Amino acid sequence: MRQSLFAAVAVFAAMMAGDPAHAQRAAENAVNSAEDAFGVSIGSETVGLYTSTSARGFNPTQAGNIRIDGLYFDQQNMTAGRIYAETAMRVGLSAQSYPFPAPTGIVDIRLRRPTDHLTGSGGIMYGPYGSLQLDAEVASPIVPGKLGGYATTTAVLFANAAYPGPYLQVNYGTVLNFTPSDNIDIVVFGQGQTGHTPQQNFVFTASGGVPPQYDRNLFFGQPWAEHNRRVFHLGFIMTATLPDDWILRTGLFRSNHFMPDEHYVFFRNVQPDGSADLDVLRSALIRDFSYSGEARLSRTFTEGQRQHTLHIAVRARDAEHTFGGGSSVSFGRAQVGVYDPHPQPVFPALAPPRDNDVSQITPGISYVGRWLNVGEVSVGLQKSFFRGEVTAPGVAPSRTKAQPWLYNGTLAVYLSKNAALYGSYTRGLEESGVASETAINRGEALPVSQTEQVDAGVRYKLGAITMLAGVFEVKKPFFDRNAANFFTNVGSLSHRGVELSVSGRLAPGLTVVAGAMFLRARIEADAAVASFIGAVPAGKPNRNVRFNVQYGPAAWRGFSIDGQLNQDGPAFANRSNTLRLGSNTTLDLGARYVFKVFDTSASARLRLLNATNTYGWTVSSSGSYTPIQPRRVTAQLVADF
Repeated sequence: MRQSLFAAVAVFAAMMAGDPAHAQRAAENAVNSAEDAFGVSIGSETVGLYTSTSARGFNPTQAGNIRIDGLYFDQQNMTAGRIYAETAMRVGLSAQSYPFPAPTGIVDIRLRRPTDHLTGSGGIMYGPYGSLQLDAEVASPIVPGKLGGYATTTAVLFANAAYPGPYLQVNYGTVLNFTPSDNIDIVVFGQGQTGHTPQQNFVFTASGGVPPQYDRNLFFGQPWAEHNRRVFHLGFIMTATLPDDWILRTGLFRSNHFMPDEHYVFFRNVQPDGSADLDVLRSALIRDFSYSGEARLSRTFTEGQRQHTLHIAVRARDAEHTFGGGSSVSFGRAQVGVYDPHPQPVFPALAPPRDNDVSQITPGISYVGRWLNVGEVSVGLQKSFFRGEVTAPGVAPSRTKAQPWLYNGTLAVYLSKNAALYGSYTRGLEESGVASETAINRGEALPVSQTEQVDAGVRYKLGAITMLAGVFEVKKPFFDRNAANFFTNVGSLSHRGVELSVSGRLAPGLTVVAGAMFLRARIEADAAVASFIGAVPAGKPNRNVRFNVQYGPAAWRGFSIDGQLNQDGPAFANRSNTLRLGSNTTLDLGARYVFKVFDTSASARLRLLNATNTYGWTVSSSGSYTPIQPRRVTAQLVADF
């Protein structure tokens, strides 16, 4: 790890001495780039209602709805590498451009590409929590006009009195772009993450109460209970223009997630005075591995003002998951919010892990039609073939199969050059995640779920402002712990909601990205669990509001100020719906200065997050409490060469 940090510093220093080139990172600004308020991430900035782990109350990454340059990718775990130029959330009208949309929304990732000239960027960021981040990247032609390369590395060092560390996390990635002819474009990329960071505590109260407040800056886990993981992604994407205007796009991806030695710290039966039972679980080997990809053959032809596109595609994946096992040690009574380190014990023999093998292939056909100034329509049909098998030592394998038909239809009507109506229906087969950390089958990959979504809305453009209003309903099977504490399908779940978005430039130098989502989540529990599972899922706020504003007129010569108001509405804290948490509202403030030193473009960014130091709680579906993050400061300097 130490060598990785030294390497990152060396690359950063080399770039600071590089030749001048065009700007890359200094101009990055998520507010300026947002097309709507449904979520976009650029570099270290994220704005909007939704993220890659939360959209319309669900987790699109967990559902398997990641697309890299439009192609299906079965990502086993997330990384924070900068080979991603932009990650945008596609729901509602913005998802209709996809030939095969997904019910839980699409995580639309756009890869960075090498430039046709030598460029480089370097950055340093301090905070939050006393962390130090160094990152550097370089792009260059290797064979001019034919082959180019891009490489990036980031090192994050946690060294703070609040942590007994130091802890280190390293991200790295590279992209090669090969264009042997005008008709063929090939991209190969690799991306990884390795390191060890503080492990989050799982806090469970007694009798459904709320934990007492404690110092959120203080680490009170065990110093040897670290979060260790290695993630690596490898990908190949080819676009080929064929005769008769056919286009072939293919993507093949490998994703590997590996945690060799993982610990989970539990504070159970937390009392109003903060006393609790302290248990630590040591997990057996956790490993997730998959091959996935998509091949799509497309042809577009024009008929006057009408454009027709036909897609013939097949998606596939083959995944292996190792989960479960482990053993635990009890340390007796402890105090939440008090650092009380214990020597690392000798854990009992680990229970053997289990394996889950999954294979899926989904061929499909889709038609997309566009009529200039009139509207758009699309229909799609897929047949999915899914097989899963769970094996454990001394136990007969458990097998599941599914072969559903999947279909979708979308329609958008342009009422005028400024107004459009849209609607869609999508039926999909999505991942259901893994069993919660409190279940006896902890970490088990759950069966895939047949899901469906219907949505409709209106978009209106007024000058430089775009407004959207829509309604949606998403239906899925509901998974939770049954009476035997086994995590399984125990009913059905529906999310109905209203989402609003306003984005654009209100006045010279004044940009707004504002969104709100109002959610009605409801469970129809099976009779066997209805006595202890309420009608509303735990941890689901009934509303989310994100309001971003940025002001930087030309007279300020590159200086701007910004703010973000975040509000998450009330949510039930337990599955029996006997305790309801209040809403959380936080305010983030920031300032940015984009400038040049000689021919070097640079930007300085200062942010004050949770400026009012609001204290509040979020709760997971399993009932674990986590306080919202306290007031914290980040300072960042980026330069392009």
